[in-house]
Amino acid sequence: MSNAESQRKVIALKPPLPEELIHGLLEFWSNLFQTDYEPFRGILTGEECGHNRDVIYLLKKDAGIVGTCHLTVAESNPALGGLGEVGTAPDFRGSGIASELCERARDDFQNTGGQALFLGTNNPAAARVYRRLGWRKLPGTNVMVFVANGHTSDAYLDDYFSGNGSTTVSAGSAADRIPIIPLIVSPHDWQVMDANTDIRSTRYVEQNSCMGLYTRYAPLTQNGLGAWFAARTGQQRTVALSTACLDGRGGCQVDGFMHANFSADWEHLLQSCVSWASDQGAQSCWARVSAVDKDKMSCFEAIGFQKVGEDASFDLCGKQIKSIRLKRRL
Repeated sequence: MSNAESQRKVIALKPPLPEELIHGLLEFWSNLFQTDYEPFRGILTGEECGHNRDVIYLLKKDAGIVGTCHLTVAESNPALGGLGEVGTAPDFRGSGIASELCERARDDFQNTGGQALFLGTNNPAAARVYRRLGWRKLPGTNVMVFVANGHTSDAYLDDYFSGNGSTTVSAGSAADRIPIIPLIVSPHDWQVMDANTDIRSTRYVEQNSCMGLYTRYAPLTQNGLGAWFAARTGQQRTVALSTACLDGRGGCQVDGFMHANFSADWEHLLQSCVSWASDQGAQSCWARVSAVDKDKMSCFEAIGFQKVGEDASFDLCGKQIKSIRLKRRL
């Protein structure tokens, strides 16, 4: 280790952060990742403190930010965490900053009882760094997971979703930001898990998102035009998700999926969407299902939906898959 590296000090900060630092972080991430990070302002000001424990790890030089990573741990289920915003300023790359920050975040997570820490990357060089630090790639994804007890990711997920105990269905929230990750990245038999949020099974389509999965759901509630619901076990493990989107024509598109071990949750899960649509004055609910997903169609039919014809096809890796529309009058 060089003398400069030995003198580096990792700073760990929890929201709410000072406005000056918030501005610096948003600017650093926006420039580094070439995307708008303004939607992260709420996290940094502490809006999710009741739902998640966020820690920003950073290194600074001459008052400027040169490296960051962002750990998020679900307050309701602290065994789960997600790592994002791993970045190093261009002039400081190759000096081990990202490794140092991620290692610190990993160790803090593990030392406070964390069991599975997820992250996503499309960068082969970054993936090699993560692998060296103990992360392993999940099949069918560009998502990696560090399992604290040394078990394989498959063994961890099998145990995580074991059993079929009772669940509670309620509106989705920021508390589900991390718990939805293991559910979505696990392989599912249905090709199209949710047409409203464009969630596809990792058996058929590579999942490139991890910390961005929550942003598929959160916008649904904006302007009162949609809603989403989650089924959770007594251990606060999210095992099923459903969505509802008003179509502006008196109807509401609904969809959802569950882990195979919790198929009994289907009726309650979808009924939450149907009830929400009815409360909004919708005259009918409808769903768009892959023609291949015959079991899913049967699940919809079991709660009163009927096939009414074909709909726009789904694109699965360049292959067009026919879809069927099902409808239920309210």
